[in-house]
Amino acid sequence: MNPLVRSEIELKFPLENPSKIRKQLIDLGFISQGRVFEFNLVFDTPRNTLAKSGCLLRLRRDKTVKLTYKEPPPQESALNHRFKVKTETELEVSDFDSMRHILHRLGFTRERIYEKYREHLIRDDGVSAEIDHLPYLGDFLELEAIPEKIEEVAVALGLNPARGLRENYFQLFAGYCKKEGLEITDLVFKDNTTG
Repeated sequence: MNPLVRSEIELKFPLENPSKIRKQLIDLGFISQGRVFEFNLVFDTPRNTLAKSGCLLRLRRDKTVKLTYKEPPPQESALNHRFKVKTETELEVSDFDSMRHILHRLGFTRERIYEKYREHLIRDDGVSAEIDHLPYLGDFLELEAIPEKIEEVAVALGLNPARGLRENYFQLFAGYCKKEGLEITDLVFKDNTTG
């Protein structure tokens, strides 16, 4: 059996008016799959081996529980300089706490939390759009598809693809904390009681 491995190509855009962008996406033929709260745990070794090699191991709980592993693509290309490009393997698991325990026993004992509200919208040509609301950082649009489609949708929304962000949310959060002089490690809502 082959694992479910796929190439992930995406760009993020900070949003000042997520409601306006959502309406524009619907006008462009996107269909909402609903909005969910996500609780994410990112795992690493005590020496941050995964992060140092550009990899990510994540356990996510929303309507389901999924374990995801992301790594840099096998070959460097020009795409890597214009888009966030990762090779992703993901599977659904039945129990969040049991999977967390297994990962700890395997040596992935360093954890970071990030939370967000996400509305997932899809279009029948394979373009995926997520409208994310995060603590501290605010609202973002994440577009995922082949490069030409990402650029096409961004332009139709009045966004400049050249200004799209390739960083993950932890990288953006680190920049925010540095700018604000904060020493916060987890990206969580202040009233969080779900962890």
